Amino acid sequence: CRNVERLMGIFSEELRILDRNTVKLMIDRMQDELDGKTGEIKRMNEELGRKSEELEQINEELEQKSEELEQKEHLIAQLMAENERLRAKGNR
Repeated sequence: CRNVERLMGIFSEELRILDRNTVKLMIDRMQDELDGKTGEIKRMNEELGRKSEELEQINEELEQKSEELEQKEHLIAQLMAENERLRAKGNR
């Protein structure tokens, strides 16, 4: 107690250690939070990848249906033309 300067030095060292440990704890917490966010982003990217694949499949199906529709429209046009030709021939 008589050597106040030495006592203040001890307190200063303890405070420095406490500050260092506090900073280390804050960094560890921030790293944990960052790791959690990174995992969340990874899961979201995987889900987006799956959704993208689903959309590609749907687009392929739509293209197939569109091609089928075009073929059927072409066939209908041919049948209508044939029908008109037969009507015209029958009216003669």
